Amino acid sequence: MNTKTILTSLGATVAASILTTGIVVVGALAQTPSAAPAQSTPSAANTPAAQATANPSDGPKSGMQGFGGGHERGHGGFGDFDGMGPYGAGLTADSAQREITQTTDFLTNAKGDLAYATGKMDTANVEKWLNQADTLLKEAQTAVTNTKYEQAAQQAQAAMGLTMAAETTMGQTLGYDKLPSATLQPQGRNGHMGHLPGGYDNANVTLTQVQASRVLAQTYNHLAAQKAVTGSSEAAAYLTEAQSAYATAYANYNAGKYNEAASSARLAEQLAGVARHVQAAADAPANADTPVTVPAPNF
Repeated sequence: MNTKTILTSLGATVAASILTTGIVVVGALAQTPSAAPAQSTPSAANTPAAQATANPSDGPKSGMQGFGGGHERGHGGFGDFDGMGPYGAGLTADSAQREITQTTDFLTNAKGDLAYATGKMDTANVEKWLNQADTLLKEAQTAVTNTKYEQAAQQAQAAMGLTMAAETTMGQTLGYDKLPSATLQPQGRNGHMGHLPGGYDNANVTLTQVQASRVLAQTYNHLAAQKAVTGSSEAAAYLTEAQSAYATAYANYNAGKYNEAASSARLAEQLAGVARHVQAAADAPANADTPVTVPAPNF
């Protein structure tokens, strides 16, 4: 399966519309957190002029494509698998295996990018995330063998999130167009390797304070929501990394470095998405024939 074919299945990113005139956050998550970045509604006098319009639908050379780095209805973001909640619906060995295959192809390309990046940047986190993705894919394959299809799909999605985080780190540091994977698909609305959805060209767009503030506020809400449902120690470790990336984003925002702030927020979203899928894998049913607990109508 080539990369272009893989990309046709990629879903919309978690925050593909956050740079429009408003921001939509579901339910109670829409509230502004107490620790959200200050001055989210600056006056025109202190709002820097953008060099290019940050339009979520633009290609990588003309502006932002949207943040969150989502994939396949939730990879690396906060969407549900197949839109049906944490366990999906009607998962089979074939559907779980398809998740594993797609992620394996992306991981192979990311390893090629890592070989290029080695010696040009600090690749410690990139190597760690790709190794963890490898481990998760092996666990997912074992889960398929044991008919634990929901668990396998969630582990594959977590591995995809880690791969995306690695690609984001390399692309933002060295330039997406410099990575070997950039030659695997023509440039277009999805950028390099789709590249990953949510990518943008730092050199060709300058975010305003207003735009960056909305990115960070939504990211904070997502992290707070994920913390409330994270129970496993493995998921908590990824969430801690996401929180650290948000802290970097917050510091950059307050220093007036809005592009850098948004980039770190995107990484935080991806890592929080990994935590979400790792937690969902831990909570998945024992096997494909085991029903989940149906809650009583105690609203």
